[in-house]
Amino acid sequence: MQLIGEGFAVLAAFLYALGSVGVTLDARENGGRGTSVVLSVAITAVLSGVLWLLVGQPIPGMSTDLLVGIGYFCLAGLLATVLGRVFFFRSIELTGAVETSLLRRLIPVFATALAVVFLGEALSAEVLLAFALVFSGVAIVVLKSPGRLAASRDDAAADRKARMAGRGLAVGSAASYGGAYVTRKFGMMTLPDPLAGTFIGAIVGLVFFAAASPFSPRYRSQIATLLNRPTRWQALSAGAISCGQISQFAALKYTSVTNVAIIASIEMFFAAWLAGFVIRSEPRPGMGFAIASLLAMAGVVVLALERGGP
Repeated sequence: MQLIGEGFAVLAAFLYALGSVGVTLDARENGGRGTSVVLSVAITAVLSGVLWLLVGQPIPGMSTDLLVGIGYFCLAGLLATVLGRVFFFRSIELTGAVETSLLRRLIPVFATALAVVFLGEALSAEVLLAFALVFSGVAIVVLKSPGRLAASRDDAAADRKARMAGRGLAVGSAASYGGAYVTRKFGMMTLPDPLAGTFIGAIVGLVFFAAASPFSPRYRSQIATLLNRPTRWQALSAGAISCGQISQFAALKYTSVTNVAIIASIEMFFAAWLAGFVIRSEPRPGMGFAIASLLAMAGVVVLALERGGP
């Protein structure tokens, strides 16, 4: 059963990477702003709802545990479906798929830190070493990226500012997703159905976007175009990220939250390979990125070994 969980987690990482590349291409076709956030949440709600009806567990009788579980899934929906996904999409638009995917390596770091605070897990020397390795990899990318900014000197300052904003949003997205892992863990303690959790979180996201649409022309436009035929990049990004979230929830059914968060880090390699070598939407990663990737992956491996120990 553990291999099933790991398999779903790897599939989720690939789908998130594919979706991030699709977001980049969609943004380029729409003047620098992607249009798939609400669409991806809607697809997630439909897919998870259908799967819940087909293979999900029956809803238990009304009880305090049921309400607590629903409450945690609602909070997880706000953290992941709203904050995490909105920050994720916008970061890709500003920074690109490869760099955003590297900064998403902070998800297991945030998830572990929050688990220490809220679940009482011990912070060992191995975890501290993993923190240092992952943050070192992120620092290399942040420090080396200004040298790869646009060639036009007139646009360099604005491009640098946009990239720094994108990096900040990517870190915020990672923190939100890390928090969502912990709240989902709490939710499944009383309502152990990942499909129900995915569906509830997506519905919370749709309610948020509908409530925000009177104040946001962007969300209003996306909601108004939900019934229109999506472009190929909209369909790719929204569908891949939606399936990725469902796959990630399925992984949580068979393996631990920490393992799922750790395995999610290989999304970086999928994104770099897809964007640089297959779709060719971004330059191929250089030596600096490779070194940063190795450091981040080393941190993930250390964390995995520590969590897998006795």
